[in-house]
Amino acid sequence: MNLNLGTAAFFTALAEFVLAAGMLALWAKGRARYLLVWGVGFLVFGIGALLLILRDRIPDFFSILLGNFLTTLSSVLFYVGICLFFDRRHAWLPWMAGVLGLEVALLACFSYVTYDTSARVYVYGAAQSVIALMTLQALCTMGRGRGGNSNPEVVVVALLALLVHGARLVGTPFFPVPQDFLASGNFQTLLAFGLKLTHIGYALAFGNMHAAALHADLRAALAHIEAKAHQKVEILGYIGHDLRAPLATIGGYASLLLADAHDTQRKHLLTIQRSVKYQLHLIDELLEYAKAELQPLTVHPVTTDLPRLLDDISDYAVALCAQRNNRFRYRPSERMPREIGLDGKRMQQVLLNLLSNAAKFTRDGVVTLSVTARPEGRACVLSFAVSDTGIGIDMSRNIDIFGAFQQMHPASGSTGLGLFIAQRIVSAMGGTLSVASVAGQGATFSFTLSVPVDASDADWPVVAQRETTPGEPSPAPAMPRHAMPEDRALDELASLALQGRVTDIEHWIARHADEAAYAPFLTLLVDLLERLDLRGIHALVNRPAQS
Repeated sequence: MNLNLGTAAFFTALAEFVLAAGMLALWAKGRARYLLVWGVGFLVFGIGALLLILRDRIPDFFSILLGNFLTTLSSVLFYVGICLFFDRRHAWLPWMAGVLGLEVALLACFSYVTYDTSARVYVYGAAQSVIALMTLQALCTMGRGRGGNSNPEVVVVALLALLVHGARLVGTPFFPVPQDFLASGNFQTLLAFGLKLTHIGYALAFGNMHAAALHADLRAALAHIEAKAHQKVEILGYIGHDLRAPLATIGGYASLLLADAHDTQRKHLLTIQRSVKYQLHLIDELLEYAKAELQPLTVHPVTTDLPRLLDDISDYAVALCAQRNNRFRYRPSERMPREIGLDGKRMQQVLLNLLSNAAKFTRDGVVTLSVTARPEGRACVLSFAVSDTGIGIDMSRNIDIFGAFQQMHPASGSTGLGLFIAQRIVSAMGGTLSVASVAGQGATFSFTLSVPVDASDADWPVVAQRETTPGEPSPAPAMPRHAMPEDRALDELASLALQGRVTDIEHWIARHADEAAYAPFLTLLVDLLERLDLRGIHALVNRPAQS
């Protein structure tokens, strides 16, 4: 086999130009200086190899001096790019410049004074070996790359480059290069192909280093964004906390002034108190949001009256279902423990979110809350299910319905946070929220929890089932007739409730607030208004009064 150095140089030049184009393309996207330097390094090596191919057609100055200088310069540029990547000083750069100058001087000597091809190969191999040693030493001192990740691949490739040039250096005396350099022996040609493979390895190593740098920058950017978001939530918490004090002071002084206020002043002061109460409610929501964002979701189990909690939730469900003419069914186990260890507020939050969704996506249908209880030692296994006969969910879409802001039906106008919140709470309680649904046939959301039970509550009380039909009025106690305003005022209130005029209802309350005899009626009315239970207000006004 008789290999040709010109063929090796041709394929080397072709490969180097491709590698240079790749590096420069990466640089065009990210504008990282080290990519530009590496790209130029591959480019100048390819130009040097191309000059070697044209040796018979151009003066020796270009083919020998400039060609070898450019191929050695490429190794220097690789070193400079590595230093830029690691953001380190170019400690060896002056020495490398000296090696380049010495190489050119010796090549000129063995080209114009004493023509010796083997000596030129020896000089070239020595210069490349020294630069490879400097690069390896710099890599060893740099130790770790950007982002705290080691980059052993570039060390391995630099070591291979040293071995290739070292083999040429050691082998030159035993495998003399013919005077016709392009027809030099197989040994030198194989080393040239080995050097090409080494440069391909350099390109792969540099690409991996750049990818690692991008990942490190991305992680840093995400951490910065999370820190900024955390700071914003903290600021919201601080503002909300500090706003409570002045508002509470305003409300306190308004209460003091009510004692000596005349009718007109009393109306204004009551308006102030309602506004303060509303603002405090908004601030409490803001603080709850900030707390939830700044701290992991926590539950605080306390002794809870389970039947009473479920009855309260059912009352809310009746109002929710009535808005779209739905029936509500409450299907508990025949017997249930009275006192259990459970975070009642969190449980109410979960079930009301599920019931609200069920009522929202069902019209003229049925919403059912099912609860089963099964004793298990000193604990009780509770299974909850909220089902509806509404539009259902297309489960074939493979969407994470429990993700934040995930809207199954965007036209509903909801934020998509309800199921996300419910899933977080159920998970914190030790359960898993699951769904079974068919598009057009309703949906069922269910979960199971194991909760401690009061040991003395051995005889579980009987719990009645419940079902309401659309149009049933919200439960409201009958009021004594003398505790209610005159019929004309009540008719006006009923009309306002039917029309949903909340602001006018507030004004109505303010007009009658100075009548002490109406205090129980107005207290109940304000409570219904705060819950926006307009149906309940209408029922309260039209319920037959006690004599």
